[in-house]
Amino acid sequence: METRGGRLTLVRGGAAQEFTVTLRNGNSADYRHLLVAFQMEVLVGEPGDRRGGGAGPGSGFLLERFDRASGTWRPAELRVANDAGPLSQYAGGGPLARDAVRVERYRLRATADGPTGSTPVVVSFVDTDTDREAAAHVLLGHSTG
Repeated sequence: METRGGRLTLVRGGAAQEFTVTLRNGNSADYRHLLVAFQMEVLVGEPGDRRGGGAGPGSGFLLERFDRASGTWRPAELRVANDAGPLSQYAGGGPLARDAVRVERYRLRATADGPTGSTPVVVSFVDTDTDREAAAHVLLGHSTG
């Protein structure tokens, strides 16, 4: 994973920050559906904030993935919860052949009325055909002020 400064430092209502995720398949098998999944814990908003950091559209964060085919940014799922979600809840993902490398671009933005604080973004690599992690998850440092 790569981002400027090695972490995301967001400002509520500010510009999105980009980062990349590089998938390298050194495995002995091809993946038909390998998904990059994102989750972070709930942040509690400052006094007077209209919204806390619950799941769904009111989470206070917008994650997008760059779609190379269309040249546009598209919404991506960011699960905001304090417990790990079951891997069976994930669907989709793209192919990754044995010994192949794929780089995906993402950007994360904090909404103007979202919460502040610090919690890492957990990035998981899910083989959605088998409901298993294809590799150990990694943490991307994050704070919102």
